[in-house]
Formats: sequence, C-alpha cells, structure tokens
Amino acid sequence: MNDERLVLALDASHQMGSVAVCRGEKGLGEILFDASDTHSATLLPGVDACLASAKVTLSDVELLAVVYGPGSFTGLRIALATVKAFAAVRRIPVAPVESCAVLAAAFPYAAHPVFPLIDARRGEVYGALYDTLGGSPREIAPPFSAKPETLATFLEAWPVRGPLILCGTGMLRHRAVLESIMPSGSLFAGERWAVPSASLCAMLALARPSVGYEELFALEPLYIRPPDARLPGAARAGSRGGVGR
Repeated sequence: MNDERLVLALDASHQMGSVAVCRGEKGLGEILFDASDTHSATLLPGVDACLASAKVTLSDVELLAVVYGPGSFTGLRIALATVKAFAAVRRIPVAPVESCAVLAAAFPYAAHPVFPLIDARRGEVYGALYDTLGGSPREIAPPFSAKPETLATFLEAWPVRGPLILCGTGMLRHRAVLESIMPSGSLFAGERWAVPSASLCAMLALARPSVGYEELFALEPLYIRPPDARLPGAARAGSRGGVGR
C-alpha cells in the first residue's frame, strides 16, 4: 500500500482505549489509557499526548479513523462525537472501522480463520469471523451478538471448517465454555490481544471507504443490540445498540 496520509485513529470501544498517529502504515505514536472512569475524561488528553509524541498537530492530520463498534455504548458515542468535531473543523474525511476487524488485524497471514469475541455483558458476546491469510482481515461472517454456548451452531452455517484463532474480551470471559465447543486444534490468544489497537485501526482505515465531513450526520455507531444504557426522549438510540457504560 502506497498511501502516506497522516492518520489520527481513536478507539473507545473497550474499557482500555487507545489513540494512534500513523503515516501510512508507519506508526508514529500510540497512547493507551484506562477509561474505567469515563471515556470523556481520558480520550481528549490521550489525543493531545499522542499528537505531541508524534510531533504533529491536528492541522497536519489528513484522515481520521475511528473504531465505531460494536462495543461500549458510551465509549462509541464519545469517540464518534470527537472525530466528527475534528472532521468538521479540519474538513477531512472519517473512516469507520469495526472493532472485531481491528482485533483480527493483529493476526495477519494466519493459517486459520480469526474469531474475535467481545464481552457484550448479559451473558453474551459480540463476534465476527475473518480470513487474514492475505494480510488484512477479509470478512467471512458479519458482526453479530449471541450466547457463547450457541456459537457452534453459528459456525455450522459459515463456510469454515477446522481450527480457529479466538481472541477478545468475550473469549477471555467465556473461555471454559468455548474450549468445549470450538473445533479441535483451535487456538486461544492471551490477554495482550483482547483489546483493539488504534494503530491497527489507522492502517485498516487507509483501505476503507471514508465519510466526507459534509456527510458526518450519516455516521453512527455500529450497534448490534439495544443498549443497556438508555438515553431520554428523542435522543434514545434506535433498534440497534451496544454495551452500556
């Protein structure tokens, strides 16, 4: 890929968030932060610190990337509101990237399909299935939500056979169940690969369709089910939702 745009990427889909600045596929800086307090209190300081570390300013950024779901209801909305504000000021596009795709991107050229699972609470997981044999994630099955014990039925409907690579917070939480129903030989990644990386989001964004600043109203979080958190009145989310926090 010969795309050398300067990308600022934000991820607030999990309790652990991240911000990254990349020049094409070259990482210039990445900041990880604990958002267990609130994403609103930690995301902007993370952006400032990452830009300073990379020795660039917001005026240098040519493309904004954001993990837009599924994940934390509150975190997704804050991250999207932040990149929309940046895009409106700078008049630059925003590329939304799925959280499961970012997790799968940590396993390029894998011989087995990658099966990211995110803890969705309520005893459920968000998931999707990807082929990364060519380097970047290629979607086999789109994002969904399900009870972990039903995932074997999901797999029967998809064009995959044999071992899988599992990762994500949902895998960590429900590993005991998953080990009993996943195909023989499946691999379970450790905690290091459980949370999306903003730097991987930035690199995936270079090949993703982007939304122009004049069309930002159409950019919404990718919700898979109604949220735990409820907003009052007309501001309430529609029929698809995320993990409330």
